[in-house]
Amino acid sequence: MVGAQQPRILIFPGGTAGAAQALAAARGHVAVPARDIEAGLDLLATQPLDVAVVPADGPLEEALALCRRLRAAPGGDRVAVVAVAGSTEATAALLEAGATAVAAADERSIAIQLDAAVWWVRRPAAHVADRAPAERALLERAARSLRDASTEMIGLFVWDAAGGILDANDAFLRMVGCAREDLEAGRLSWVALTPPEHRAADERALSEVLKNGICPPFEKEFLLPDGRRLPVLIAPALLEGSRDRGVCFTLDMTACKAAEGALRANEERLRLVVRATSDAFWDWDLSSGRVTGSERMRSFYGTGGADIEEDAMWWFERVHPEDRDRVMNGLRRAIEGGGCTFELWYRCLLADGSYADVQDRGIVLRDGTGKAYRMLGAVSDVTERRQMEARLQLADRMASLGTLAAGVAHEINNPLAYMVANVDFARKELRAKGAAARVDALIAALDEAAEGGARVRHIVSGLKTFSRADDGALGPVEVDRVIQLVLRMAQQQVRSKARLVVELGPVPPVHANEAQLGQVILNLLVNAAQALPDGKELENEIRITTALAPPGRVRIEVRDTGPGIAPELRSRIFDPFFTTKPIGEGTGLGLAICHGIVTRFRGEIAVESEVGSGACFRVLLPVWRARADAGAGGEDGDAPDDAADEYPEEAAQ
Repeated sequence: MVGAQQPRILIFPGGTAGAAQALAAARGHVAVPARDIEAGLDLLATQPLDVAVVPADGPLEEALALCRRLRAAPGGDRVAVVAVAGSTEATAALLEAGATAVAAADERSIAIQLDAAVWWVRRPAAHVADRAPAERALLERAARSLRDASTEMIGLFVWDAAGGILDANDAFLRMVGCAREDLEAGRLSWVALTPPEHRAADERALSEVLKNGICPPFEKEFLLPDGRRLPVLIAPALLEGSRDRGVCFTLDMTACKAAEGALRANEERLRLVVRATSDAFWDWDLSSGRVTGSERMRSFYGTGGADIEEDAMWWFERVHPEDRDRVMNGLRRAIEGGGCTFELWYRCLLADGSYADVQDRGIVLRDGTGKAYRMLGAVSDVTERRQMEARLQLADRMASLGTLAAGVAHEINNPLAYMVANVDFARKELRAKGAAARVDALIAALDEAAEGGARVRHIVSGLKTFSRADDGALGPVEVDRVIQLVLRMAQQQVRSKARLVVELGPVPPVHANEAQLGQVILNLLVNAAQALPDGKELENEIRITTALAPPGRVRIEVRDTGPGIAPELRSRIFDPFFTTKPIGEGTGLGLAICHGIVTRFRGEIAVESEVGSGACFRVLLPVWRARADAGAGGEDGDAPDDAADEYPEEAAQ
């Protein structure tokens, strides 16, 4: 064996014999296939061989018997035996029967164990007689610890209790930056390679190994010749039959330490981001019910410095009573549905005892069967944002009313003129004729004055509806009534630019807010009028229509015959502050506010337009429907299909 130029691999017949033979040949070894077991044992006794491969993917008892016969046969103590097992359960039995190493029945594992076996039997000191008993022990431990690892990545060295390194593979020498000449000259010492602060740990490990034969792997550092330090994970074990010699497996932890450092840096950055944001982050384990949260989560909900309670009941109790059913239904849909994200809007009780409007967004993690097992999210206090949105809506509404001021004044002035005229007529008639005045003429004049007063009252009522700062509550809204109120205020401006066509079909109440819906329709009418060219009142047309739209929605359309909207502008038409009007004639907020209002109603707003063919703005709103569980939420127990209060944005996706 010592004088052989190429490693010789004896391969016993079996299911994996062909793969072993091919792998041996690919590595430059001499594959020696045996015709049968008896022929293989004869070859072992008559030829120099390094490794014997025993396929153990058949009956286990046959493989165990072959390992025992091989070790007892002439020449059997000179070779490393690699058994190829069909299952991991056979490993221990094969090692006890005499196998040096056990490989899994795949090419990668067979190749690793062949390389390890060849290295050990061909190392420079393999002929030393007093090390022969240790050969099996080293490869046995290599089989247990490195079965799925490449020996090119794992450093191995043989040590003695005095601190010497007696042998090592190339991977270890590369790790510590030493030459094989240093090893063969006896100049390597594991004590000298160890920094002073790690020597106490080495001494404890050595004591345990000498006592028990092995100790758990532990981390340390090696001092390299250039002064650098190499972080390693080592696993020392005592060699079989020896009292002061052992083998040590060494793994370079440089990449691992770098990854740990990067992970710590990322975690620190994440902690800083979480601390910098005003959002409260939470993590809900659905299997255990345990909820954990960020520091902001604890202060936000008033749990102080303590950890958040184990279950979510504390959170549920802080949700506003009027919102609880809707929020729990939303969570249930998010958990039981197939989506990965969810969004909830509700009011919650803060640490100071006040309620805040919050937006709760998160993700749902699911296992391979689609079952939700964890939810993570962030809670944002949107109270100020909602207040700002309300102020913007009111400001936009007032701006629209300002645009209509001249038309509204005209609408009020007409009935006011004949009211004054009729009252003057009645006064003069009574002064001139007294009791002889014509009663029928006086009654007719006063009736006309009363009619004019009613018209003014309707106009003023519309102004009050659209100018007041409402609370934003949603409820059933009559679409026709809102449109008529808007037309009373806007018809003067509209009719000065175009023919107005009104086609109102019979539609049920919608889920909306009266003032805000009026704001949407008013904006669309004013925008349509402003888009039309001047001086073409008879050619221009603005048409407003209503109709039912499946499923369970009402469609409102405002169509004009203006120049239309260019394709490149249509995608931005609802963006805040985007406007095609000249400076001073628009803020760019009108359509953006319309979009926000309609979305809040759980509706849709869209535009269809072709250049030269006008534009059509279409609003779809959900029908207000009576719920079977009247009183569960919303006004009068009514709600659209799946919402029942003033926070319809909740959507489990």
